[in-house]
Amino acid sequence: METIFWICVQLMVMGAKLLGISYQQLNVILFVILPPAITAFFWYQYRRYKRKYKLATADVNRSIV
Repeated sequence: METIFWICVQLMVMGAKLLGISYQQLNVILFVILPPAITAFFWYQYRRYKRKYKLATADVNRSIV
């Protein structure tokens, strides 16, 4: 497990150098900023889909009656 950790650290160090930022900045972006942003995006998509589905089924039910 320790080997996997150090491989990931080295990948992040290389990624940080590639992007021209520090390892700490990349760490914050990947583990503090990105997960809540992705969660908020998918939550928004879910709510949008749910609203569309509700409207679509309401139209179908109205046309059946």
